[in-house]
Amino acid sequence: MITVTAAIIEKDGLILAARRRPGSHLAGYWEFPGGKLEAGETEKECLARELREEFDIHCRVGDFLAESIYDDGLKVIRLLGYRVRHLGGSFHCRDHDRIVWLPVDRLRTLTWAPADIVLVEAIQAENQIEATLTYYRDNAETYIRETIDLAGHQPMRRRFLELLAPDSLLLDLGCGSGRDSRYFLDHGHRVTAVDAVAAIAECAATCLGQPVRVQKAEDLDETAIYDGVWACAGLLHIPRSRIEATFARIIRALRPRGIWYMSFKKGESAGQDAKGRYFNNYTIPMMQQLLGHFPQLHILEISESSAPLRGEKQQWLNILVVKKEE
Repeated sequence: MITVTAAIIEKDGLILAARRRPGSHLAGYWEFPGGKLEAGETEKECLARELREEFDIHCRVGDFLAESIYDDGLKVIRLLGYRVRHLGGSFHCRDHDRIVWLPVDRLRTLTWAPADIVLVEAIQAENQIEATLTYYRDNAETYIRETIDLAGHQPMRRRFLELLAPDSLLLDLGCGSGRDSRYFLDHGHRVTAVDAVAAIAECAATCLGQPVRVQKAEDLDETAIYDGVWACAGLLHIPRSRIEATFARIIRALRPRGIWYMSFKKGESAGQDAKGRYFNNYTIPMMQQLLGHFPQLHILEISESSAPLRGEKQQWLNILVVKKEE
């Protein structure tokens, strides 16, 4: 396996892409610039060196973004993408014949080298997540007001509690106003409430009289601690490219025989709505196929329901699963 680094260089909201020059491997394909890791250097050192050699620029290599594993039939490439800040120097192409700066939503207009496609998807996913979080940051009070008294999920909430032992430790992922955490506390359970938006978490903490952790579901990093996970509309904004990794984190956080409830909007599509929020919708067959990737889980039930929101009925998918014994 060959390890290669790649730079995601952003400037004024635009991403740099470079085209392989004629006569080179994958000539005419676009890529994120970088190069092969050499003995004795770190991945970040490698990327900084390659950018100096390829473009005569100086950069600061930042956070890791994503990994792509690609087998071209002759070799396996492990491509590691990092966010990079351009510090100085004009771009002089040596291994490429052209560079362009594009907004995230136009990256797909290029013909990408196969290994780089996963990085393009990761950038788009990051952009969708940030747009969604920005909406909720800017509209936290409105969102809480619209959802604090919703009743459509109450039958599933009661069903969830029927499956739990007394004094269970529960994780409320995407707790919103804190309405469900409050219900669980009032019924004798212990709750760790989590929301990705600080302004919403602050309101929920006031409702609950306890701290609310600001964290994305994708960043959950606990092992066998919770008796139950409640994710009522708490996962529907996660891009499909990341949903399986998020499921794996939730499963790891559950104890054996732990109960997990989640809900998604019903539908086959995935994408952004008019408000810039990303939604990952599912049908029952789609969810069954997704859950089939996790033999640690047993499906208790998958059902459909409808609930009013903003003056109209919305169709939902409700899923209850249990983590099997080790």
